[in-house]
Amino acid sequence: MPARSEPRPFDPPAPARFRILSIDGGGIRGLIPAMVLARLERLLAERSGPRTLASAFDLVAGTSTGGLIALGLATPRDGGPAITAAEMAELYRGPDARRIFARAPLRRLPLAGRVLDLVSPRYGSAGLRAVLAERLGEAKLADALTEVLITAYDMTDRGTRFFKRWLAESSEIAVVDAGVATASAPTYFPAHDLDGRALVDGGVFANDPTVAAIVEAMKRTEGGAPVAADDLLVVSLGTGDHAVGYGPSTVSRWGALGWILPKGKAPPPLIDAMLDGQSAATDHWAHILLNHEPGAPVPPRRELGAGPRYYRLQVPLDAPLAMDSVRERDLTRLAEYAEALIAAREPELRALADALGAPR
Repeated sequence: MPARSEPRPFDPPAPARFRILSIDGGGIRGLIPAMVLARLERLLAERSGPRTLASAFDLVAGTSTGGLIALGLATPRDGGPAITAAEMAELYRGPDARRIFARAPLRRLPLAGRVLDLVSPRYGSAGLRAVLAERLGEAKLADALTEVLITAYDMTDRGTRFFKRWLAESSEIAVVDAGVATASAPTYFPAHDLDGRALVDGGVFANDPTVAAIVEAMKRTEGGAPVAADDLLVVSLGTGDHAVGYGPSTVSRWGALGWILPKGKAPPPLIDAMLDGQSAATDHWAHILLNHEPGAPVPPRRELGAGPRYYRLQVPLDAPLAMDSVRERDLTRLAEYAEALIAAREPELRALADALGAPR
C-alpha cells in the first residue's frame, strides 16, 4: 500500500478573473490527475449542478498524457465534453490503455524486445491514434469548449510548438493530431509527422506546462483589461513524483547507454533527470510568480503551491512506476496514490470547487 499523502496548511483561493488548469506529462501515471479531476468534477456538480471542468477554467494546458486529458475535457461531443474526468480515469484502467501500449509479439520476448527498443520506438502510434479518433472524433482545436494549450516540440524546425484554440495557425488542426503529437514521447512512440514536420512530446521542454500557461494568460486581455498575475488562479496537477538518486561513483561511469537505458522499473536516468528538473523549476517559478510575497523567505519545495493563486497537487511515489506499465498491479497502485492525494487535499479541493463554482 503506498504511503499516505500528508495534509498541509493552505491559503484560501484569491478572487480571480482568469482560471488555469495545468496537467503534467507522465504516461499511464495520468491516472492520478484524472482521478483528482474526477473528484473536483463531482464537487463542482454538488455546488452548481452539472457543469464541465472546461466551463470552470478559462485555459486548460497539458503536456503528453496531460495534453490528452486536457483535450478530452475541452473537446465537444454530444453537448458536453468528449471525455469527462471520470471517464478519463476509466480509460487509463481499461482496454484503451492496453491498446495504446500494445507490444508487438517479437518485442514481448525479453532479449529481442530489449535490443529492438535500442534501435526503434517501443510502440507504434496506430493504437494511440485509433483511441483518440474514437474518443475525440473529427473535432478541430477551434471547436474546443475553452482555450487550450497543448505542447509539442518540432524536431524539423527545432523549436517549441504550442497548439492553441485562439491561434490561427493551429485552430484548424485536428484535435487527434494535437493529441498524437504531444504524446509522441521519444523512445516510446515515433515522431508525429504533421505537415512535413517531426513533432515529439512537449515533455522535452515543458513536462509541467504551468509557467507556459501563465505566460500565455498574461499575453491576453479580458474584458478590455490586460491579464496580470493578480488576476490568476492556477491549479497544477502532477502525475506522481519519484526521482531515483544515484551516487557519484555510479553516474561517473555512465556512457551513452548508461544515461539512456532504463534502470529496472525506473526510467532512463537522462529522461528522469530532465523531467524532475523541469518539474521542480516550474513549481518554484510558478510559486514565486503567484504566491510569494517579495522579501519573504522562500518555503521548502514540499510547501510550495499552497495558494492563494497557485495550487500544486502532487503525490510522492514510494517506488518508481514505469510510464508505460498497464499491469493491473501497477494500475491499482496508481489508483491508491491518487486516492491518498485526494484524501490529503480534500479541504483544498473543496475550497477550489467553491472558488471555481462561484459566479464571476
